[in-house]
Amino acid sequence: MNTFSATNVVLLLIIALCFGSTFLFISLSLSDFNPLSSGSGRIIVAGTFSLFFTFASGQGLPKTLKLWLYSSAYGIFCLGLPFILIPFALKTITTGEVAIYLSSIPLFILLLARIVLKERVTKKKWIGFFLGFSGLILLIGPDSILSGRMTENISAAALCIMASILLAAGGIIIQMMPKVSPVALTGSSLLIASIIMLPVFFMTSPNLSPEPVSLLGLFAAGIFSTFLGSTIRFALIKRTSAVFTSINGFLAPIVASIFGITLLDEKITIGIILSYIVIASGIFIAQNMDVFLMNVIKKNTLLAKSNKIDD
Repeated sequence: MNTFSATNVVLLLIIALCFGSTFLFISLSLSDFNPLSSGSGRIIVAGTFSLFFTFASGQGLPKTLKLWLYSSAYGIFCLGLPFILIPFALKTITTGEVAIYLSSIPLFILLLARIVLKERVTKKKWIGFFLGFSGLILLIGPDSILSGRMTENISAAALCIMASILLAAGGIIIQMMPKVSPVALTGSSLLIASIIMLPVFFMTSPNLSPEPVSLLGLFAAGIFSTFLGSTIRFALIKRTSAVFTSINGFLAPIVASIFGITLLDEKITIGIILSYIVIASGIFIAQNMDVFLMNVIKKNTLLAKSNKIDD
């Protein structure tokens, strides 16, 4: 199969649109919902649709206690907590900045894989890791770090990095768990997270009826960004590979910034652009994307020559 076929590229762009729009929708929901009700509400909406899709597709939920324990850990720590932290960060920094912070997830997967799974990390990948991490420091602002002042920006950065680490831990949990349908895993994990978040949502939801734009943001974040984005991501990984699908990490911050500039009147500074380039370069090196792209180009060239001979 041609990895860069029109279908695969379209699916990749849809995933980038889903994940990149997350921060716009959360920002809209924050007009009437506070960070706790926004984050928990998003999880509940996504969990409801995911559960429906799980049974509609005939996959069903996991059958063993071991898988439910994995699903519970994944749902609570790698879905519930990160989705609660992100709205708090969006109260202080722009959607583009949050998206760039979260693009560092592959860097933390590399670090956790070394610590937890004892995977060997090459010198080249360590160079990529430290380059990408320097991009995070650049995004926070070296002056703020050296001064030691816990400004709102540093607090928001800490929340984003914490969310990135938790989301990265989700990738490690998936690698550790027994073989299971991605649809079943998503359904069970979001179900657990939704049950945990129900009391949080009801205790923190606004007393007055939210405006339509806030409800639109909440439901769009749950259905479009979380449920649909995750479902298509799993499908694309199955069609191609996790490495190809990870290109989304480079595209989502760009989509988020475009939405932020055009719809939320946010400003993008040279420092933000430079930090994104540094982080993206680090991820590119750490994930051996250069080797991957060269292999894909070589494979597609051979495939094209073979088809030409057959014609």
